[in-house]
Formats: sequence, C-alpha cells, structure tokens
Amino acid sequence: MVDFRLLVKAGVHFGHQSSRWNPRMAPYIWGTKNNVHLINVAKTAVQLEKACKALEAIIAEGKTVLWVGTKKPAQAVMRNAAEKVAMPYVTHRWIGGTLTNFSQVKKSVTRYLHFKDVVAKADVAQYTKKELNSFQKIVDRLYKNIGGIVNLTWPIGAIIVIDVKKEHSAIKEAIAADIPVFALVDTNGDPLNIQYVIPGNDDSVHAIEAVVAPLVEAALSGKKVADAKKAEQEKELELLREKKRAERKEQDAGKAAISSVNQALVEKLEKDDEEDSSKGKKVVAHKKPFTGRRDAGAPSRPGSGGAPRFNSPKRTFSKPAGSAPSQGPRKEFVPKKDTPTKKD
Repeated sequence: MVDFRLLVKAGVHFGHQSSRWNPRMAPYIWGTKNNVHLINVAKTAVQLEKACKALEAIIAEGKTVLWVGTKKPAQAVMRNAAEKVAMPYVTHRWIGGTLTNFSQVKKSVTRYLHFKDVVAKADVAQYTKKELNSFQKIVDRLYKNIGGIVNLTWPIGAIIVIDVKKEHSAIKEAIAADIPVFALVDTNGDPLNIQYVIPGNDDSVHAIEAVVAPLVEAALSGKKVADAKKAEQEKELELLREKKRAERKEQDAGKAAISSVNQALVEKLEKDDEEDSSKGKKVVAHKKPFTGRRDAGAPSRPGSGGAPRFNSPKRTFSKPAGSAPSQGPRKEFVPKKDTPTKKD
C-alpha cells in the first residue's frame, strides 16, 4: 500500500489555480485553498495502487511499456525509471506516428544507427574532419528525438504519461492503437479516455518521483515474473529438442539395422546363385514382361510407321489404246411405255 505521508510530503496534493481547472477532475479534488485546488491524496493512493497492479500484470505477460515525459520536470525522472527497468522512453519530443506508423519512424532509427556506426569507426573510414563533425551533429540530434525508442519492440502493453495536456498527441495515438494509458493527471487535465488515472501534481519533480517510484517497483516485479516464465519456456523447448533428437537417433539406428539385414540377405542370395552355377544347375532366368505391339515397336496398322504389313506391289490400271474418252457413267435403257393414241 502506498504511504499517504510520502505523497503529502512530496507535494502530490497541490493542484492548479481554481480558475484553470477541468470539471472532469471534480471527483478527485478535495477542496480549495488560496484559489488553488487541493487533490484528495487518499484517492491518489488508491488509484496508484490499482495502476501498479495492472502494470505488473502487463509486464509479466512479456509486453513492453513506453515511458513518456517530455516536460522538463519529468525528463530526468522518466529516463532514469525507464533505464532501471530496461524499457523504451521518450523524454525530448514525441515523434508523430511512433505508435500508429512505426515503420516510418524505424527509418529514422536506422539512420541514427548508421551515422553512429560511422562516427564510431572514424579511424578506419576515410572522412574529413568537417564530414565527421556534421555526422556527429546528426547523431546528437537523432539521439534526442529517438534515442530512447531504438529498442522499442512490439507488442506494446501500455504507455505511462506525465501531464496529459503536454502529451495529448501520444495519448491520441495510444487510443487509436488500443493501448492502455497510465497518466499522472493534474486538476487542469482531462481524464477522459485514460484507463488508469493517477490524480496528482505533474509540475513538481518530487511529486513526479513519488508517483513514478511505485510504478518502477511494480515494473521490476513484473519483469522478474516474465523472466521466470521465459526461462521455463526455454527449458520446455530444450526438453522437446532433446526428445526429438533422441527420436531421430532411434529412427537412424532402426534404418541402419534394416539396411544391414537387407544387405546380408542380398549377399546370401548372391552366394546361393554362385553355388548353383558352380554345381551346374540351370539358373532360371526371369521372363521378360509382356509388351504389346506398340511397345514392341511394331505398327498397329499399315501406314502407321515401321515396316509395312504386306510387301506386294501396287496394282496400276491403264486404259487400252484407242479407247474413246469416257463420257461419264452409262445410263440404263428404259423402254418407253406405249401411250394411247387419239382416235380419229
């Protein structure tokens, strides 16, 4: 359970001026003093406890959590927290499309790694001093923007945000990508569409540290669980691999035994044939399989190829000399019937 006194000592209960408040934060406001809203620390502790449990469960599943804090009081705190748990972070400027169009952001990451490698191998590569200085400037600029998301891997389980007004672009992308949001929300912020609202002061370094510290502890405990699960899975995979190797060895041994038996049988048959031939026994040869006329190469009908069936000469017909040319086929003579004559 989060200690109330530590939150109060860090100044988590201080909000913004009452004239700059957001009505949706009314359930988390305790009262007003000197025209400044005071946050209910009891609700902050309850919400922080819920967020810690949810964060631990997400990281225990092996998912990545992105830590976002680009305002000056939150930059160092979020960077240190992310480095403790070995997670990606954004502390300089949110790059549009980091969650919704990461394929394009990955190109900038590749460019950063390329120039970083060039600068690291400056002794080997033949570049002028001016070129190396320009490369170093590119590396420094890219490191500020994307240095924390070089090792960003998917799936992303959640993002942790400090100041919802400052990081509205990141929250919009997370909502579009259906990624849960953990946010430290001040009295001037909008808690709408944020799954885990942690009401508190987002302008003080001490207040941000007091809220982030329990989240870091929850992340570390969740990571231990994830590492244990991963180790168990690797052990199971190794056992399965060993089992498959043993099965393959048994199969190979069986095949070798069968092949040796077959070889012995073949050698025995060959030896028996040699003995029979030496004793003078007639060795029965295997009959050739029956093949049809087509398979034997003989033509199936005259003129279909190969030798003709009959070798008799062709008969030629010639007309006798002096015969009249033919006038077509002869017609049969049909006598005319007697027709009756007209009497005189």
